[in-house]
Amino acid sequence: MIPNNQKLEEVVKKNKDYKRINEILYLFKAASDLDWKDISKIGVQKTIYLTEILAPFKEMALSFLNFIYLYKGPYSKDIQNSLDYLVSCGALEITKFVQYRKFSYVNYRASESGKRIVKALLDYPEEKEKYEWIAIILKIIDAYKDAFGIGKGYEDVDKIIDLVYEEPSFKLAKDKGIGEFIEMISEDNATLKFLNFLKKIEETDLPKVLKREPAYDLETVILMFFEYLYLGFLAKQNV
Repeated sequence: MIPNNQKLEEVVKKNKDYKRINEILYLFKAASDLDWKDISKIGVQKTIYLTEILAPFKEMALSFLNFIYLYKGPYSKDIQNSLDYLVSCGALEITKFVQYRKFSYVNYRASESGKRIVKALLDYPEEKEKYEWIAIILKIIDAYKDAFGIGKGYEDVDKIIDLVYEEPSFKLAKDKGIGEFIEMISEDNATLKFLNFLKKIEETDLPKVLKREPAYDLETVILMFFEYLYLGFLAKQNV
């Protein structure tokens, strides 16, 4: 709990992992802007993973670098620790809690205090850039989460789990087995290589085919990447 004489903003900033905590709050801010009522802990793991694995393409470093392959996809203990901390200090609220055997299913949303923290942080250009990046990824996730066929047995943003299963870096880790670390930032990162290939198509090859001036748009390349994930999913469904 927060001492009466301390503001929540001060408590969060003193946490050694405050950068990670900020990024979680940006996720909930972007979700709120899209009218998502809450996000499950599965949804948080998968959306943060996608913002993180794609960030090097924008030459941006986010704070969650340790993901492993578990049975429901990429998982970071750091994310769960940050969620627990934000709940304990009142920046996030639990909207749903279900215990089933040894598993717990939890949904979260930002509290009014959490929203005030984000509002203050967005006055800083570096923090605003991180928020805008996360917002771009969530906007595209929002477009795909209700795509035909995906996420059977899941609800809301959790349905993108089927797209995450098609993500190149995750697939490499999955081939090696449960508990394998997912390569996030090296030059051999499979995702970054593929994104650079898509960038070449957008910037060089398409202008030749369409007879237009060379152009490059970040959101278009990311959208092409998500379409690749979706087509990979559909191919396995024999659709």
